[in-house]
Parts: sequence; C-alpha cells; structure tokens
Amino acid sequence: MIDRRPNPRSEPEIIPPGAEPRPPQVPFSLILVILIAGLVSAALLVLLMGALLVALPAILLLATAALVVGLLRIYFQR
Repeated sequence: MIDRRPNPRSEPEIIPPGAEPRPPQVPFSLILVILIAGLVSAALLVLLMGALLVALPAILLLATAALVVGLLRIYFQR
C-alpha cells in the first residue's frame, strides 16, 4: 500500500525535559531592514545638514539686508 500523505515541510523540535530552551534567533532579514533604515536615516541627515550649510549664508545675507534697510530707513526719515 502506498502512503499518499504529504510529507511535512519541517520536523517539530523536541526539547527533552529539563533542557534549557534556546534563545530566539534574530532573523537575517530583520538585521538587514534595521541596517537599511539606519543608512537611509544617515543619508537624510547628511542631505539636511548640507542644505543648512547652503542656506545659512543666504539667511545671513537676508537678515543683514533687512537690518541695513531698517537702519537706512530710520536715517533717511530725519
């Protein structure tokens, strides 16, 4: 007689009495996702810092121009 039951995909793990259970193993995909998220976060931080360094002189220029215009306005109103 032929056994037509499908073979199980994996064997169950039998832990003998008194044995310590194994600590859970971290899957490789979880480590990979965490590493990719860290790389993306670092890249965004670098881009934001670069944008700040580019925009900082423009902000200082606008603030200085506003100050000069304000002082000239007070001077010429006399």
